[in-house]
Amino acid sequence: MKITIWHCYWYGPHETYVLLAETEQRLEAKVTALIADGWYPDDDGPMPDDFDELMEMYQEVSGDKCYFGDRGFTVIDTALCAVSHLD
Repeated sequence: MKITIWHCYWYGPHETYVLLAETEQRLEAKVTALIADGWYPDDDGPMPDDFDELMEMYQEVSGDKCYFGDRGFTVIDTALCAVSHLD
């Protein structure tokens, strides 16, 4: 069996985080939710509905101090995974 895991990095002002998701759509939803937490419509304008547009606008709003990058997916072959048990 193979499992696909979608991922991207959020390069924040002080730390870098890895976001993981089951699908590309779920990853985009997580990124959108993270951006929405710090979005100020009065200062930043309305958040675009289109994801690619949102990514461009987010970089402009953050002044390139924060951005999402290295987006993609990894396929894991579970036959190659070791199983361990913690007692």
